Amino acid sequence: MDRKLFEVVVLGGGISGLTAAWCLKKAGVSVRLIEAGRTVGGCTQTQQRDGFLLEKGPFNVVVRDPTFEDLLADLSSDVRVIVADRAANRRYLLRAGRLHAVPSNPAAMLTTPLLGFTSRFRLMGGLVASKRGTTSEQTIEQAAIRRLGREVTDTFVSSAVAGIFSGDISKLSLQACFPSVAKFDREARSPLLFGLRAALRARRNAKSKRPRRWRGLISLDGGLGALTGALGRRLGDDCMTGRSVESVRRAKMGFEVTYRSTDAGERDGEEIIRARRVVSALPASHTARILEPLVPAATAAIEAIECVSLVVLNLGFRRADVAHDLKGFGFLVPHNELDFPLLGVLWASSVFPHHACPDHCLFRAFVGGSRDPLAIERLDEDLLAETLKVLRGVLGLRRDPVLVDICRHRNAIPQYHLGHQKRIAAFKSALSSTQGLYAIGNYIEGVSINGCIRSATNCASQITRSILNDPKRSEPSDSAESAVCPSQYT
Repeated sequence: MDRKLFEVVVLGGGISGLTAAWCLKKAGVSVRLIEAGRTVGGCTQTQQRDGFLLEKGPFNVVVRDPTFEDLLADLSSDVRVIVADRAANRRYLLRAGRLHAVPSNPAAMLTTPLLGFTSRFRLMGGLVASKRGTTSEQTIEQAAIRRLGREVTDTFVSSAVAGIFSGDISKLSLQACFPSVAKFDREARSPLLFGLRAALRARRNAKSKRPRRWRGLISLDGGLGALTGALGRRLGDDCMTGRSVESVRRAKMGFEVTYRSTDAGERDGEEIIRARRVVSALPASHTARILEPLVPAATAAIEAIECVSLVVLNLGFRRADVAHDLKGFGFLVPHNELDFPLLGVLWASSVFPHHACPDHCLFRAFVGGSRDPLAIERLDEDLLAETLKVLRGVLGLRRDPVLVDICRHRNAIPQYHLGHQKRIAAFKSALSSTQGLYAIGNYIEGVSINGCIRSATNCASQITRSILNDPKRSEPSDSAESAVCPSQYT
């Protein structure tokens, strides 16, 4: 047993856990992070290989939240932000085996071949005035059909949501997935008028707000894995990798966390670390298992959250072997394109040219999600053959790829189905009854990197305030070190 009593132990080294641990350490709190993998980052991993930059999980992000911007600024000596090429503004949808540009304005909507005449007329009418939503929870599909019509929903809404949640719009809750859209839906009759008013307000308020440092899509030099890697380096010895958490139990001064080495070269015995507070940044299912003995009501609230799996195929080609001009972000696939097995394909090197070596290009194809839940179980060669078969016709592939990398993410994306907000409210309420227990992660307040960083930062601030107001701070611990110590990074 580690005899030191830490103020906080963070379980899980994905973006949520890393951000929380770093914010705590920077504030002078004694913290230890435990991660089962050999490296930190969770799904956010990047690999350099044969001149290609391979993103295993998230590929790009829009900096929407000030906490994310602050974190990037904080790590500016370790990471360099790369802004996407203008080509990223052009996006495509697949329809009947052909790619069509996504309309970028209402006028283009009137002429797009993606919609029939009746659907275009229905869309424009819905944008001018359509029926408001109610306070009752509804699916994304229900709200979109009411506002915009069936064909617009099937074509544009389903593909856009697939690019975020890889989920089913007939099950996903509008209120849980897009709360600001749900608020607008309840309050505004005219989407067009609401948008114009919002744009005018934003322009008036722009001078009083902090100017945004980065706009549009960004990545990092070295990929998004550079962000999690930088956080891991900042934590230093306070970040323990290759350790799988087995249990958490109450102890005299707080909690005891039992963990086991995942490295085959190390002894297989269990170790214990003690802390006054525990933050679970593990996936929902793992959090439910760990917390069940302590807070069974919290476990009951989240164990039913469904998660979908995703397979990412990074495919590198010689540029001369691809007929398509690749001037754009890539394409998504509507949910009613039943004969097309992919969720979408990103043209990675068109958005960030440094992701491929000279005279080459890099694609990232996505398979699985709610549309193909068994994709995660299929053999690599079958997934590759199926992907290349459909891409040959769409992109004009003349030869096989010079690089193939296939990465599987099992149960990676939580699905915010109807009732999700009530489940999370019940989870938070149950957790609050046990002092010193906290939980963060992509199943709580958003699946995006922005949402995870915001949630983790807020959690760290809450813990820091509670430590400053905790009368037990003055009590001695078994360690020669103070439980709250000055930080070298402050």
